[in-house]
Amino acid sequence: METNTTVPRLTAWAVALPLVRPFTSAGGQLRSRRVVIVRLQSEGHTGWGEAAPVPGHTSETAETVWDEITQRRGDGAFSGMAGAALAQARADLRAKQAGVPLWRMLGGTQPVWASAAIGLDDAGQPDLERLEAAIAEGYRRAKLKITADVDPRVLARACELMPAGDLGLDANGSLADAGRALMTRIDKSGFAYLEQPGSIADLDWHAELRQALSTPLALDESAHSLAAIDAILAAGAADIINLKVGRFGTRETLEIAKRVVTTGIAVRLGGLIESGIGRAHTVAVATCADFTGLNDIAGSDRYLTDDLVIPSWRLDSGLLPRPEQPGIGVAVDEEAVEHFATARFDGE
Repeated sequence: METNTTVPRLTAWAVALPLVRPFTSAGGQLRSRRVVIVRLQSEGHTGWGEAAPVPGHTSETAETVWDEITQRRGDGAFSGMAGAALAQARADLRAKQAGVPLWRMLGGTQPVWASAAIGLDDAGQPDLERLEAAIAEGYRRAKLKITADVDPRVLARACELMPAGDLGLDANGSLADAGRALMTRIDKSGFAYLEQPGSIADLDWHAELRQALSTPLALDESAHSLAAIDAILAAGAADIINLKVGRFGTRETLEIAKRVVTTGIAVRLGGLIESGIGRAHTVAVATCADFTGLNDIAGSDRYLTDDLVIPSWRLDSGLLPRPEQPGIGVAVDEEAVEHFATARFDGE
């Protein structure tokens, strides 16, 4: 993780945010978002970061992140998603000290196309009603959650609503025991990618499937650490690696991306249904040149009834804005942070 010899004043909040509606995938159902918000203050400037573990998707939880922060080691070092959140806050702090937008400080230039993550409906199928709503909102790209029970007719209908090349599929590890007939149907549909079809650790299975499919194979949950990414590359298990700023921190995500693309493997950037704080860091990184594929970043208003930033992240002609204000470019609503907080920690 990024390091800094100076230790700014740290404040952290455990926060529970209500969702617009439950979000269901093969990994389980989210009914609210429990995240950890961190703030670093130094010499009149403030940097913000967020850890947003997803039950059934990340090995860490909001509780383990909270424990890591509140029971910090004497050297001030943090690991995992707690370290990533502090790395985000340091990046925001540095950009504000320099008086420049974070995305510009990172060297970003490209626009950020939004993509809607479409969960499962009550029947366990991709929620086409939500896909239609996303299209009406201006989304031109989307990712459909699927399981081994996905109905090919539902996938075909999805491709009628949005071109298959703008649609990705995310199985969250649920297709390991699926029949080859389903894989063949998926492969013939021309989807942009198939994400995490098998279990996290079974890289040989993914490598074999990759050779059998023409659809690009993406890995997300398997790419949970630097060592895991190295193992994916060594096994030839993916065409695309899905990175998340919430896993690695702002600058380290960029460093990992640069290293991966030199091997000929593409990188995508994904969100974690985080608040507008984490979303700001994801948007900033997405402006950088190595992220050329269909990223997985939506407006906060698709998922959260209340956000922690002003303005909230919303679509503009299919894009997410690149703010010109210093740092993450959006103002954190500290009253909202306190309102939704379930615990607070005041560190050094």
